Amino acid sequence: MSISLTKKELATVAGYTYRRLYDIDRDLPKEQKLFVEGEGGKYDLALFVQRWVAYCVDSQSGTDMDLDEVKAKHEQVKMAKSEIELARMRGEVVAVADVKRVWADIAHAVTQNMMLLPSKVAPVVVGMKSTMLISGVIEEAVREVLNLIADTPLPSQWMGASEDEESEGASEE
Repeated sequence: MSISLTKKELATVAGYTYRRLYDIDRDLPKEQKLFVEGEGGKYDLALFVQRWVAYCVDSQSGTDMDLDEVKAKHEQVKMAKSEIELARMRGEVVAVADVKRVWADIAHAVTQNMMLLPSKVAPVVVGMKSTMLISGVIEEAVREVLNLIADTPLPSQWMGASEDEESEGASEE
């Protein structure tokens, strides 16, 4: 004959509140439930103690594994950070803020040069009657502006790796 207790009495045996044990029990699979109904609507003490000990052992070993997993993840993050730093030192990676700044400068230069086109081209085409001649003058002016923009040098910190590779390739030939 086994000993049967109420849920509150079992909680007292475990040193927890009934509410806390209820929350734990609710999240467990059916075969691991802490409260197993016995005689007279009460719950089996022996089965409760066995399952409570199993739950405590599992949660302790689970914490250790979680800690190991956290440490492993932390090491992976440190390695990734080191790889990014190394790539940055080699000039293979640039900061997003630097790219945004350079693109803003390029967009500003393009806008300025394109806005100057009408005042540059208008005096030349004002007396022309042929649309072919006018389009030729406009096309030449646009190409001149685009070539000027294309010839704009990149910031010096971005030029290191690609120039070295190009000069090595040229010296080998």
